[in-house]
Amino acid sequence: SHPNAAIDAVCGLRHNLLTIAQAYALPLPLIWAVASALRSAAAAGWDRLSSATYRRLNLALFTSSAWLCAAAVCMPAFAYGYDMYPAALKAAAGAAHGLTALLCAGVWVRTVEPTRSGHYMPRLVRGLAGSLATLAPKSASDDPEAASSRDGRSELALCAALFAWFAVLPVVSPFPMATVPAILGKRMSRAYSAWTWLAACVCYVLKDAAERGRSSASTFATLRKGLAAGSLA
Repeated sequence: SHPNAAIDAVCGLRHNLLTIAQAYALPLPLIWAVASALRSAAAAGWDRLSSATYRRLNLALFTSSAWLCAAAVCMPAFAYGYDMYPAALKAAAGAAHGLTALLCAGVWVRTVEPTRSGHYMPRLVRGLAGSLATLAPKSASDDPEAASSRDGRSELALCAALFAWFAVLPVVSPFPMATVPAILGKRMSRAYSAWTWLAACVCYVLKDAAERGRSSASTFATLRKGLAAGSLA
């Protein structure tokens, strides 16, 4: 229900339905696309999961799931002081997201080599820094007829940057500014950063595929459909 009793009395049901629809519009098709891509790669074996595409998707899903686990377990810290769900539901949601995060982290660790000192964190830092440094599309052109313009790499790079900003803004901004990207109010906007972050990572993966001429591959077609359905919804 709406925290304002007067608003809840007038449009409580309508507000709740619209909020639920808004909250699910992006996550459902996006998580379907990412899970489908990772499942297909897992069926193909560890060699496929070891490619940069699936390592990025595993890390993206790990980060999103860990954030959602924290949001479920420490709800008042994410929801402007509100503690909205029963303890059993919070425990179940936290366990589901936590186990997903552990699975993705375990797969990622299995598919990469640690540094010579045996640590994984330097590799994570280098990978994140490299992704930020290469966010701008390669061989971008202002000629709309150029091949590098038609494959969508520039649009995907812009989408990756915007979705990343939408993920960071609710975390670093005070309310009511923190509610702007998701338009879900004080109780859900910060937790929702998990989904905008996942969307940013998917956009980056699709940008990389476009630069390599691999956009037509089944994995990227699935990711593109999920991202488009969630964004249009």
